[in-house]
Amino acid sequence: MDPFLAFLAAIIFVSLIIPRIGPFLSLIISSIVFGLLVGMNGELQGYISTGLSRIFSSLAIVVFSGALLAEYLRSTQSLERIVADLRRLAGKSLAIGGAAGYLISLPVMCSITAYMILQPVVSGLAGKDSPNGKRALFMTAACSIISFNLIYPSPVMITLSTGLQAAPYDLLMRGIPISLVLFVLAYILMKHFFPDIDNAESREIRALPKMSRSRAWAPLLVPIALILLGNSLPEKMRILADPGIALLLGAMLCLALERQKMHDLIHVAGRRSGVILLDLCGAGAFGYVVAQSDLGQEIFRLGHFLPALLLPFLVSAALQLAQGSRVVTATVAAQILAGYPLPGVTLALLIASGAFMFSYVTDPYFWLIKSSTGASMKETVMGYTLPLSLLGLAAYALAAISSLL
Repeated sequence: MDPFLAFLAAIIFVSLIIPRIGPFLSLIISSIVFGLLVGMNGELQGYISTGLSRIFSSLAIVVFSGALLAEYLRSTQSLERIVADLRRLAGKSLAIGGAAGYLISLPVMCSITAYMILQPVVSGLAGKDSPNGKRALFMTAACSIISFNLIYPSPVMITLSTGLQAAPYDLLMRGIPISLVLFVLAYILMKHFFPDIDNAESREIRALPKMSRSRAWAPLLVPIALILLGNSLPEKMRILADPGIALLLGAMLCLALERQKMHDLIHVAGRRSGVILLDLCGAGAFGYVVAQSDLGQEIFRLGHFLPALLLPFLVSAALQLAQGSRVVTATVAAQILAGYPLPGVTLALLIASGAFMFSYVTDPYFWLIKSSTGASMKETVMGYTLPLSLLGLAAYALAAISSLL
């Protein structure tokens, strides 16, 4: 079968079975289906194994360390302290929720995990069950995706950096400004979509957490600082700027600060990271099998009829609509578009921009937000899907402009 038609069939298939059997099995089965449709035989099992192992080797330390840090923030008063500090700086629940989602999504390596950690705190700050609380949670979700999609070393950016040979430092230098512009735009959009809600904040008085500021912030800031320092570190210490090592140091700092809870932190982190890694490895298998077909050549031929900067964005947006996972989108798009005639950093940002688009019923995050906010389908589309897609279009425009500059 033609690789393009086989790919469409596999994407439709995976979007139908993901709600029933979950991402890992869906992606592995879809890998087999696609491979058989394009005529792969004995080599198919090897491709699946290679795709699984490549993702595990690149993300295992990162995901485990992020899960341990997430559990540290959840089980101590660190999160409350961070949010309290942000509240003193910002003063409004909409900005606080957005800033917290943007920051927490980075070390925990999962936008959904960041939202689940923050949801009770943000809704309490804005007023439980109030329209303001609903709006603040939409803002938290949107901003957690902004940093997850655009800021190295999220799994999305690590995948794109590795697959497209894009330098991490260059990704940071171009991704951070774009993400900050999107943060401001998200704030404006959220206020626009709920014009009937005034800006009065909840008058609920919350006691300042007893957790010290240094114990709360240090595990969050240490890995970020090491990664940002990068090449400025002495040569013998540059290994510390590797995202896996930097996050591992942050995780070890959590264990040192909470020695009595060490075994509990490790146990919970192992369980949660195992589930995340399975899904990511399934994406790796599917992406690698697709990459070994002639689909890339078919897409390149299609690209002759479209602007060079547009095709990667459209491929990424289509993948996101089909199966909902941003990491799967990044993994598959990076492998399909490897060798595309654009610089790696530009290509990575275009793919990341497409991963904002069309997050609807195939996106697990959509259903989590609908359930946790008590919003209707229409409200969730207006408060989550539509603003996120507008952010994706803005990210695409900024990525395209930055590539020209």
